[in-house]
Amino acid sequence: MKTSLLWFSGLFAAAALWAQAPAGGVPGDAYSPEQLDQLLGPIALYPDPLVALILPAATFPSDITLAANFLAASGDPAGIDAQPWDPSVKGLARYPAVVQWLAANLDWTQALGAAFAQQPADVMKSIQQLRAKAVAIGTLADTPQQQVVMEGDDIRIVPAQPDTIYVPEYDPDVVYDVPSGYTGPYLTFGAGFPVGPWLGYECDWGGYGIWVAPWHPGWAYRANWGTPGTGGTRWHPDPNRVRPVVRNFYRPDAGPPHPRPLAGGPVAARPRAAPPRPAAAPERPAAAAPSSRPDYRGRIGAAPARPAPAPPRGAAFGSYSRGTETRASSARGQASRQAPVRSAPRPAPGRTAAPARAAAPARR
Repeated sequence: MKTSLLWFSGLFAAAALWAQAPAGGVPGDAYSPEQLDQLLGPIALYPDPLVALILPAATFPSDITLAANFLAASGDPAGIDAQPWDPSVKGLARYPAVVQWLAANLDWTQALGAAFAQQPADVMKSIQQLRAKAVAIGTLADTPQQQVVMEGDDIRIVPAQPDTIYVPEYDPDVVYDVPSGYTGPYLTFGAGFPVGPWLGYECDWGGYGIWVAPWHPGWAYRANWGTPGTGGTRWHPDPNRVRPVVRNFYRPDAGPPHPRPLAGGPVAARPRAAPPRPAAAPERPAAAAPSSRPDYRGRIGAAPARPAPAPPRGAAFGSYSRGTETRASSARGQASRQAPVRSAPRPAPGRTAAPARAAAPARR
């Protein structure tokens, strides 16, 4: 009994140390929100069922490579379930274009898996921030293939049809920052793919994670997956499989890699760069602009405008005393212009000169 307790104590201590240990950097290093936005940009506008598969699957990059090779060799889709891959990779293998793209950009996939294992909540927040930005500028909207559902501060993207799911194709450099003069298309879609029980993964936006539960048709959000009796469990990375991924590919100091766009995706025609200006005298550096990163919870834009201060009493429409004050001020100015110019005595140190008292208006 004592041996078992010691073994479990050691196991928990090792797990705690591993969770706190630096992953390829100085202790406390982590991807910044802007770095995560860059990393998550290529998939943030995918429908929730695909995002819920991609994030866990990215922690198994070797399985993704095996799945891509299986599909490239025209492997029988009926044999996917018999493969020794993680269930998330098996589910993703039903969408060959996504698996092949993840395998072709393995450096990005490994970085994504490491970031999700280390910063799951920040990854989920980044996806919401990017969706909110795309909604604000009009590049993310309802289409015949997918619907944008606002639930409180969260933005869900679900298939528009109950039995078909589409993989969007888009250029991350366009949908979040539309170049001047570019009018679209922003998102395009290829052929649809069937849905099935492999889509038993759900994005838990309120809890910043992924839930796994028995799949059922439809796209209604099941917020009760975590309650007893529903069969749902919160997804956690496999420590044995994810540890080398984090150790080798979690590199906040180096920044996230840039994946190539999905094959067939639209690429905006970038405007030509302006010719270089002739050398001029150095200008005074401008003050750094405040960050324009919108709130990831859907509140887009700059800080709310402060209310204007209330005008003085009677200033909006004038009052009975405004005319008297104006005449008194005019009289003081005329007297000042006619009086000889005198040098004002300098006040003693530590004291300030008292302001001149205005003459009382004459009674009528």
